[in-house]
Amino acid sequence: MDATSEQAAPPDGRPGSQEAALTLTERELIYELGWFTRIRWAVGALALVLLLLSYYVLDVRFRRSDGALMTVAPAVYVVLVVFLYNAAFTFLVHVLRARGRITRRLIVELALGQLACDMIAVIALAHFTGGVENFFLVLTLLPLVIATHLLGQSLAYATAAGAALLINALAWGEQQGLLRHTHAIWLGEQVNLYRNPMYVLEVTGALTITIFATVFVASSISKRLRRRESELEGTYRALRQADESKSFFMRKAGHEMRAPLAAIYSILDAVAATSKDLDVRHQDLIARTMKRLRALMRLVDDLRRFSKLQIEQGPAVGEEPVAMDRIVRETADLFRAQAEAKEVALTCHAEPVQATGDEELLREVVTNLIANAVQYTPPGGRINVRWTLQGRMGVLGVADTGIGISEPAREGLFQEFYRAPEARKVLPNGTGLGLSITRRIVQMHGGQINFAPRPKRPNGEGGAIFTVLLPLEPGGRTPGT
Repeated sequence: MDATSEQAAPPDGRPGSQEAALTLTERELIYELGWFTRIRWAVGALALVLLLLSYYVLDVRFRRSDGALMTVAPAVYVVLVVFLYNAAFTFLVHVLRARGRITRRLIVELALGQLACDMIAVIALAHFTGGVENFFLVLTLLPLVIATHLLGQSLAYATAAGAALLINALAWGEQQGLLRHTHAIWLGEQVNLYRNPMYVLEVTGALTITIFATVFVASSISKRLRRRESELEGTYRALRQADESKSFFMRKAGHEMRAPLAAIYSILDAVAATSKDLDVRHQDLIARTMKRLRALMRLVDDLRRFSKLQIEQGPAVGEEPVAMDRIVRETADLFRAQAEAKEVALTCHAEPVQATGDEELLREVVTNLIANAVQYTPPGGRINVRWTLQGRMGVLGVADTGIGISEPAREGLFQEFYRAPEARKVLPNGTGLGLSITRRIVQMHGGQINFAPRPKRPNGEGGAIFTVLLPLEPGGRTPGT
């Protein structure tokens, strides 16, 4: 595996944090550089096999223009040099990524260096295996295709000019006797095509036209693709900025609203304490106002919590061991009285399995799921809470026989401010942020949350099953996701 496909470990100690700052286009260039490196290994191996097959099986021999016989060794050495500089470039990329010094300009420079080495290697290989008589010169097109994909249009044409110059230098150098020609002889036959000016003109002309035509077509396509990438990059940045502005507004608005709402609630609470002297109608108005205020304060609290989780960067959670079995049992006990008041049976089974992360955030996950189950399960229903170990994952399951969630509503289940129609019928006042916050916390811990409808019983009883999978090791978590 080449180094360009591995995860970098920049100096700040967070793998990939430096590369995360690169644009989408730059990260794609890094990936493509590694992909073309792997292609180069494969082409080099194929060339080596063809050389050995031609020499030892097809009995192809090589003779210099002075009559001396040659072995296949010089051509094999060229292929081995390809392997050598490919390994050197791979190691260099690995070192640069480990030190967090990858930039777009450096990617382009590395690509140019590799392409120059490729073209020189192809020309050298052709020189030792028949020169211009060897139509494997067409392999010079492979580096050019890579150049048009990785480089800008001007650099791609410069690379094409370099390739054409090398081919013409080889062909005309051999034709004029400036370079010693190597004949490729098969079955004892030798044809001195390299001495024929018309043949040399035909080969070099055809290859030169093909080179520039290939670059024109490929670079035109690549230019359009890069323009689309640039547009997508701009759109992504605009959406990211809009999302950050939304989070900032929610946080700011929540902060500004929380204090006056708390003051109003305190005043009404003081009034309610002396409301015995008021008539029933006024007492009812005060109680209804306090109820609405409590709902509004919950909404403000959820907005602040949600916006904070949305903008969290870096390692957003700790890596302390968390006794999830204790949290699950304590939370279930906390809601058991409320469930019994609704005549809902709440059972809990928690295995002694520890997770890793932020205890308060994980407690909020358990609280949100059990609270929803209690709220939306009608009298006579059942709620089953389980915390178990499955492989290297801890699994939290909350299953109820509640109102369930219709199929059309499942797509928006974890979206912010979304509430299923069934939930609005049971509880008209709600923020629609509980499951969004829950999913965000689970993602911050490198886990995932899933929903499944509970299979319906013959008596029509349905419900919902929420399953949370949490990695038990810190390495299984992606910070800031």
